[in-house]
Amino acid sequence: MLIPAAISLIISVLFLNLSPLGQGKFFIAHQSKPIDAGQVLGVSEKISEEKKSIEPNVNLNKTAAKMLVETKSLLSPRPGQPIRQPSSGAAGRPDRRREAIMVNEDFTAENGAILSASDNSLFFAKRPDQPWPIASITKLFTVYTFLDFNPGWEKSYEIKAADKREGGKIYLFTGDRVTVKDLFYFSLVGSDNTATAALVQATGLSEAEFVEKMNAKAKELGLKNTRLIDPIGLKDGNISTAREVAVFAKIILAKEDINRASLTKKYEFKTEQGRKKIIVSTNELLDDYPKDGISILGGKTGYLDSSGYCLVSQFKNYEGRTIVTVVLGADSDSSRFSLTRKLVDLYYQAQP
Repeated sequence: MLIPAAISLIISVLFLNLSPLGQGKFFIAHQSKPIDAGQVLGVSEKISEEKKSIEPNVNLNKTAAKMLVETKSLLSPRPGQPIRQPSSGAAGRPDRRREAIMVNEDFTAENGAILSASDNSLFFAKRPDQPWPIASITKLFTVYTFLDFNPGWEKSYEIKAADKREGGKIYLFTGDRVTVKDLFYFSLVGSDNTATAALVQATGLSEAEFVEKMNAKAKELGLKNTRLIDPIGLKDGNISTAREVAVFAKIILAKEDINRASLTKKYEFKTEQGRKKIIVSTNELLDDYPKDGISILGGKTGYLDSSGYCLVSQFKNYEGRTIVTVVLGADSDSSRFSLTRKLVDLYYQAQP
């Protein structure tokens, strides 16, 4: 009699979703329906205390909870091991209904993702389809579009008053004559706003025309939740999602010119007038890798008051497994890097 009663109790608990969740652990959930924008994938982080708690003095409830956890462990993959699903649909686009995604209660940024580069599936996600300001990550879209209109790396450009943009340290001044290559590197290495504005002007397109081209490129790539209104990243209206930032970064970091610039720790040159200019990368992870057989393949930082601290990065381990990590809306400069390190460890330590 006890065994049927226990089984009945387990089934009841399963339907009531009374199983306690351990703080700081990772959980896997297999998606059975399309993901709505802004939905946290996997186990919700906001579980009411009523559902989490089990009366401490009721032994039957304790026993049922323990049995439920043990039963789930037999039916579910071990923590850290996602369910591998084949890609389907349009080229490289996975069936989102079949993704196995993990939610980490310790992931404190507003949005985040780990994208497996082999099939574009998400290994980890927190609000991956929530539109969010991407700040200077916008510059990745800018340089990608620029490559279609590059007037020549060695072409000379004179900085104009109209190129000046606020935000960050000023490196270039009106009258400085530099090459297009210098503008390109200053834009990606140090996220220099003036250099990015000048890079756009060097194409011969107006800023409005260039932004139109950027949005067309995003549309061509199937980025349905990405909207860009300026090429610098200074406006709140530059919007994307963690998923789409990851997919896009995977594509453009395969471009040799972009990849090389994003991996440059320090760039220095002299203007045509002989003034020495030095800019240091905003991505401190370049100093951390390679480490433990893992190499960084590039990335880009971003920050606005509205976006918080953001970072997209690509990594590869010694076996050739490549991922893209995205952190959007971290609360500090240091946390976007520490959270990225955790995502890297989460993925590569979970692999068999």
